[in-house]
Amino acid sequence: MAGNSNSGRKRKPTQLKLVEGRTYGLNERAGEPIATGELGDPPSYLNERHSEIWAHALEHSPAGLLKSIDSAILASWCVAQALHEKAAEMINLTPAVIKSPNGTPIQSPWLAILNKQTLIMRSLVSELGFSPAARARISIAEEEDDDPTAKYFC
Repeated sequence: MAGNSNSGRKRKPTQLKLVEGRTYGLNERAGEPIATGELGDPPSYLNERHSEIWAHALEHSPAGLLKSIDSAILASWCVAQALHEKAAEMINLTPAVIKSPNGTPIQSPWLAILNKQTLIMRSLVSELGFSPAARARISIAEEEDDDPTAKYFC
């Protein structure tokens, strides 16, 4: 068999299609669960810096896309962002190549942390709509007036 139900391109969630203003083809997704509840305050286990990143992400994320169920994935992104920042700061303060206890030159552990957090963040940005490519696929439909003639009579 050439593939299975998981092969190929990922299905775009209905919520994302609605945010983009696309309503065609939604009848075929009648059984798809819809996330509800707005995303609010950060989880209590996040520290102050993580919470700042959370607030910044909510303020600048595509409107109406993130829901309460997305809190864990956003929290993961916030932690990865904070660790990425810390690693970048430490790389600026320390050499990228250091000597091991036996004198062999090795890569700074901060560089490995930076690279790992970059990979984690890259895997999460498309899910959250944070990358330029993800934002390019999103267009927010304008709300229609109740009265289509209202724009002609001010």
